[in-house]
Amino acid sequence: MQDAKRSQCELCDFLVGQCVCQWIPELATRLQVLVLQDPKEARHAKNTVPLLSLGLPSVECISTANQDRLRRVLAHKDPAKWRLVFPAEGAVFIESLGTDSVAEIEGVILLDATWRKAKKLYFTEPLLHAFGAVCFAQPPLGQYSIRKSPNIQSLSTLEACAYAIEQIAGENMQPLRVFMVAAQEWQWRQQPLKHRHLD
Repeated sequence: MQDAKRSQCELCDFLVGQCVCQWIPELATRLQVLVLQDPKEARHAKNTVPLLSLGLPSVECISTANQDRLRRVLAHKDPAKWRLVFPAEGAVFIESLGTDSVAEIEGVILLDATWRKAKKLYFTEPLLHAFGAVCFAQPPLGQYSIRKSPNIQSLSTLEACAYAIEQIAGENMQPLRVFMVAAQEWQWRQQPLKHRHLD
């Protein structure tokens, strides 16, 4: 009986008791999405990248531990057509991008890590500096309530991706947020509220 409880869903890859298949939206975007993920985040039960990949199967995720692959992939991206979603010095507010600018953008890069590790990755990986950085002036309120955030304006990687796509491609990604909220409520339904923000 215990083995059955620990078995994984073949589609969403979560434990059967935490399966989120019934909420997975059917979404697509013209943008390519590259997520550079810290290895510790990949093991974090509250990480949103697995949900993002289910909602947008075209998302490519690369571990920052695999330096060779990371650099090879970045080297093949055209900096004129890709943007890094990161509040670097000189970053442009994504909401201020003009029609001509967004039309030229074919992909976005997101850093999936704690704020400290994301900054370290940015400052130690010169290839990232080739890409124009964008940040958010008026992001929507974050809804990923099960995980602690630095401030109320912080967004999970899934939410940051959804907002970036909406601003650049003009495509509605609200179903992605609805999916995230439904999944988090289902998967953490048995946890006391006081435990939900523990990392």
